[in-house]
Amino acid sequence: MRNKIFLAFIAVILTALVSGYIFKWLMTADFTDYVRSMQDRHIYWVVASLEESHKDGKWDNDVLFEAVHWATMLGFDVEVLDTAGGVIMDSEKVYGALPHTMRHRMADMLEHNKATGKYVSYPLRAGGISFGMVKMRPAEGYVAIKEVLFKKHGAYFMLVSLAVAGGGAVVLAMLFTRLLINPLKRLREASDKIAKGSLNVRCAVTSGDEVGALAASFNQMAAALEREDLLRKHVMANITHELRTPLTIMKANVEAVLDGVVNSPVDALKNVNQGIDRLTGLVAGIEDLVKAEENVLRKCSYEGIELSEFITSLAEPFIQAAAQKGLSITVDVPETLNVTSDREKLSTILINLISNAVKFTATGGIIISGAPDGGGFRVSVKDTGCGIAAGEQGLIFGRFYKKGAASGMGVGLSIVKELTGALNGTITVESEVGNGSVFTVRFAQRPLPYISL
Repeated sequence: MRNKIFLAFIAVILTALVSGYIFKWLMTADFTDYVRSMQDRHIYWVVASLEESHKDGKWDNDVLFEAVHWATMLGFDVEVLDTAGGVIMDSEKVYGALPHTMRHRMADMLEHNKATGKYVSYPLRAGGISFGMVKMRPAEGYVAIKEVLFKKHGAYFMLVSLAVAGGGAVVLAMLFTRLLINPLKRLREASDKIAKGSLNVRCAVTSGDEVGALAASFNQMAAALEREDLLRKHVMANITHELRTPLTIMKANVEAVLDGVVNSPVDALKNVNQGIDRLTGLVAGIEDLVKAEENVLRKCSYEGIELSEFITSLAEPFIQAAAQKGLSITVDVPETLNVTSDREKLSTILINLISNAVKFTATGGIIISGAPDGGGFRVSVKDTGCGIAAGEQGLIFGRFYKKGAASGMGVGLSIVKELTGALNGTITVESEVGNGSVFTVRFAQRPLPYISL
């Protein structure tokens, strides 16, 4: 991982260097084109001035002198020839005719003796008739040297900037590689420890970026694994305890029958049958717990639900059991109330609440009501049962908590709370000993996705 990130930075650096070199080449080429165009323009002006110095078949020496002088100042070594090829005026003559001070100043700027390039000839015409020509070539001097220096300095500055940028990028690549890799390295080491069974390991969250979010998610995962491991051990301990009691009773009764110390084997078989029923209930509870865990972990699948019909269908299987105890079950939900929820999770929640209400109610009845709640909905299950003491209301949602000598494993309400949380809902209880209980679950409404027909 470290090498990949470093190589990625190097690739970016090389791309930047190549781009910088291409930019330098384009800039130099553009400057060269600019200089050439300016030189061509100067030549055109010089030729035009020289043509103005010849009128009526004669040369105006003063105008000719000024034109050659101007061409010399523009950085050209100039020779003006007549039609016979004789030199009429050149840069040396102009240079020699200048005052001493001006000649000294021009010597600082131009060195005509060092002009080594080839002359380029340009015809001089007036009225379409050629009357001579001018030969010009760039002279060594201030202007030409400045052009060369500009190109050299431009290339030098470009190389320096690329070197600084490249070196800085390499340093930053090493620094960022270390900053990115170290948290991932710590995560890998922590993962190795978890793989070896050390579930209490945690990673320090040192940033608020994606790597920090990954570390926080890792810590949540580790905490969940640790919690589930403790829960697994707790479950196994509770299951072992629940299995031991009926098995011990059944074994004692069977041994008593075999030893002939029981007067009525039928009573012993009844005890064995009760133990089998208890084991059967325990196995059913374990199956319910496993299914509930799978349901909690499964991704929510939201769909539209007509709440009144849905709750009525859930309550129907409990009506007969409630009637045997002399209880009534009433569903009070508006028929027009449509909600969006996970059908399977919501049914598990309500079945557990209705089952508990029937189990812990001796007289009276159960009322299941539903109504809109803000942007969502709520469902309440109210009974007239024995009620829950204030000190127990904070414990009933814990796993394996059983009220008094109640049957079962004591996981129903814990499953209800977990499933409610999976649906981004909340559950509350209002209860008073002797006056029944009201369990209320609230859910935020979730709109169904638009489906084009």
